[in-house]
Amino acid sequence: MELLLTFDLGTTSVKTCLFDRELHLLGSSTLEYQVLTPGPGLVELPAQVYWDSVRTGTKLAAEDGGLDLRDVRAVSVSTQGETLIPVDRQGSALYNAVVWLDERAGKEAEHLSCLFPPADFYFHTGVPECTGYCPVSKLLWFKEQRPEIYQAAYKFLLLEDFILLRLTGRFVTEKSLLCTTGYFDIGTDTLWDDMFRAAELDMEKIPEILECGTVVGQLLPDTAAELGIPADAVAVTAAMDQTAAAVGAGNLESGIITETTGTALCIGATAEHPDMTHPARICVYRHIRPGKYLLLPTCMTAGMVLKWFKDAFCEEESQKASEQGRSVYALLDDIVENTSPGANGLTLLPYFTGVIQPDNDPKARGVFFGVGLDTGKPEFLRAIFEGIAYMLRENVALIEQVDGQSVTAIRSLGGGSRSRVWRQIKADVCGVEIASMEESECTSLGAAILSALALGYYPDAAAAAAMGNRVKTVLRPNEDLRPEYDAGFARYQRVWQQAKPIFDKE
Repeated sequence: MELLLTFDLGTTSVKTCLFDRELHLLGSSTLEYQVLTPGPGLVELPAQVYWDSVRTGTKLAAEDGGLDLRDVRAVSVSTQGETLIPVDRQGSALYNAVVWLDERAGKEAEHLSCLFPPADFYFHTGVPECTGYCPVSKLLWFKEQRPEIYQAAYKFLLLEDFILLRLTGRFVTEKSLLCTTGYFDIGTDTLWDDMFRAAELDMEKIPEILECGTVVGQLLPDTAAELGIPADAVAVTAAMDQTAAAVGAGNLESGIITETTGTALCIGATAEHPDMTHPARICVYRHIRPGKYLLLPTCMTAGMVLKWFKDAFCEEESQKASEQGRSVYALLDDIVENTSPGANGLTLLPYFTGVIQPDNDPKARGVFFGVGLDTGKPEFLRAIFEGIAYMLRENVALIEQVDGQSVTAIRSLGGGSRSRVWRQIKADVCGVEIASMEESECTSLGAAILSALALGYYPDAAAAAAMGNRVKTVLRPNEDLRPEYDAGFARYQRVWQQAKPIFDKE
């Protein structure tokens, strides 16, 4: 048997998976870690914690599947974007990993925004504006606030780069991961010279840039022994987590998009000619191949809204679900399914922590509109499901407007995809069929696909994705509900237009 080992390193946990060459998931593990918050706006983690989690996760995934790690042929890593780690020539971390959530570089971001206003910054990077989250701002912070670290740093690595360095001893990065740094030009597919010159940053501190799905090299003997895998196994560049998830779901051509309803709602659409001058400034990622991009509207609160409501108002349902040995979310699904479409006129704006797209207004907050004496808990729950669906619809329309593509199908990922009721509501609201996938670990699968391509197992990503992740179920929109949901969506938009000026005055 030939195995593909993958790591998906997120903000607070690492998912380790083992796939066979037919891309079946055979074993997995999840390990959590706690980020450090040493001060206001500071979010860090010792880089060694990531490596320790990778090492332990490898053994646990093998045990989960009853697998022999000596069968591993390739290792690939998909990670969160933006987390930055300065290292010396020996690859030792000189500072804690500065996690993507860290806000310390706000002052530096303001300076860079004066040099490159949002429209110009977006045109080159695909990132709507330069903020303190951007690695380019954090590079400048190191240069100005920790000059001894900046000078001593041989390279500034992103998280995937750091793990690849530990695996192979090579200082490399890949293009899909670089695209949100603020110093990579997605139009030219190279480092952004003007940014480095204007910010007076050293371009040589960025590692060698490779394509996604490139063999980096064989594993270091000591590292292979530490992990328990063969020294002739190779490490392969993967892709940023959102891009890897799109690959795993077969989101490789225009027309099919992915929606991930987790804490937030992330929507991915493959594009070839995104409009980099559009005022909406949808985040544009570099896809796994030259000339391909991933449009990624992100809505900050989606599944989090349902969790908030469950925690605050559904103690009775939680107790009942526990007595029945069921998930409380399954019980809430039943309530929503038995509540009339339209939620008796109740409309939710799910902008609990602001809105990014299609409007950008950080002051926005959630609104339940249309509450009456005949409004009960079932209507609130139904309005939450429908409000997230309306948010999906408005962003699908934005993608079609910005890119000119016609969305013909949506593939549903994330925790929200487990709810058949919610998927059906999304299909009805959007007027587009929505599919769930057989393999839910799309990010890990995407990383495995890139390893499989590097080893020559498949001719292209589409063929690999078709083998590794078939559509499980397809829900088609109920045409009888179209008038109801067209009217509901129009009301949703009117509520926002009326509420927006109120938020802006706060």
